[in-house]
Amino acid sequence: MAKAKKLPSGSWRVRVFDGRKADGKPVYLSFTAPTKKEAEFLAAEHSAKKKAASRSSDRTLADAYITYINIKSNTLSPSTVREYRRAAAHDFPELMPLKLSRITQERVQSAVNVMAASVSPKSVRNAHGLLSAVLRMFAPEITLNTRLPQPKRADIYVPTEQEVENLIRAIRGTELEKAVLLAAFGSLRRSECAALTASDIEGDIVHVRKAMVRDDAKQWVLKQPKSSAGYRDIKLPKFVIERLTPRAGTDRIVDLMPVTITGYFDDARARHNLPHFRFHDLRHYQASILHAMGVPDKYIMERGGWKTASTLHNIYQHTMSEKRRQVEDDIVARFEQSHEQYTTEYDTEHEK
Repeated sequence: MAKAKKLPSGSWRVRVFDGRKADGKPVYLSFTAPTKKEAEFLAAEHSAKKKAASRSSDRTLADAYITYINIKSNTLSPSTVREYRRAAAHDFPELMPLKLSRITQERVQSAVNVMAASVSPKSVRNAHGLLSAVLRMFAPEITLNTRLPQPKRADIYVPTEQEVENLIRAIRGTELEKAVLLAAFGSLRRSECAALTASDIEGDIVHVRKAMVRDDAKQWVLKQPKSSAGYRDIKLPKFVIERLTPRAGTDRIVDLMPVTITGYFDDARARHNLPHFRFHDLRHYQASILHAMGVPDKYIMERGGWKTASTLHNIYQHTMSEKRRQVEDDIVARFEQSHEQYTTEYDTEHEK
């Protein structure tokens, strides 16, 4: 290990060999500290990190992905772990066999370009985000500045009150009805509907504390919400609470798996000639109603379990565009009425 030397200033410095320049001249790094021990510690720490980085650069990107997932598995939701393992198996096939020392910005950009030709911008951005996280852990010297496809504006549909009421009447008395009521009037996700039990209901309050998702083995399991925003207590109308009775032999409020909720919902919507919208859009319905009532965004976010307001703003844009079309129609009708009135008066005057 390099030894520290005392400088005229009284500080201590260690010089560490760090390779050679293109012309063969040696490159040294200097570590200065108030004491000899501190300076030598800084130098030793640098050497240890460099050796660790050298060892990491010998592993393939595929191996780095798997190691990253294993390290993070205890802090990630089962569905996230499943998605990460899918990504490790299918994303960026041209990069996965490469050692980390051979990963370059050019190669990453090329892989992103290939991926962007077949999947959505959101999928590309998610895949690149995971790649960046893996590289930050195992090859922090690689700095990515990748040009990613621009995200597309989400196509959000907000069902009308009439459409929601028609749907509820059509599925009255079914397990699906309970899920629809919870989503439309309580803003629960399908995973939260499927996880809800009788013990989660206290009077007219529904306590959301868990969700039902598939784990890495594709088995349905209960998990905690992804973020603190997912924990919430929601007051529901009396007519909703009265219908949230578990089926005999179970304490589950909605005795359906999340994927079954989606399947039954799509069938019911198509069978009763309702416009095409998703079960998840029932959450947008409630947000639009609350917004029209003047409820502050903060409370809407808390009730719906949204961590950020970005989704709400997309919903509001849709709501405002609907309102704008109504206003435009009113404007045109007003001009037509005025024009017709004056035309009639003009014709009447000239007939005299």
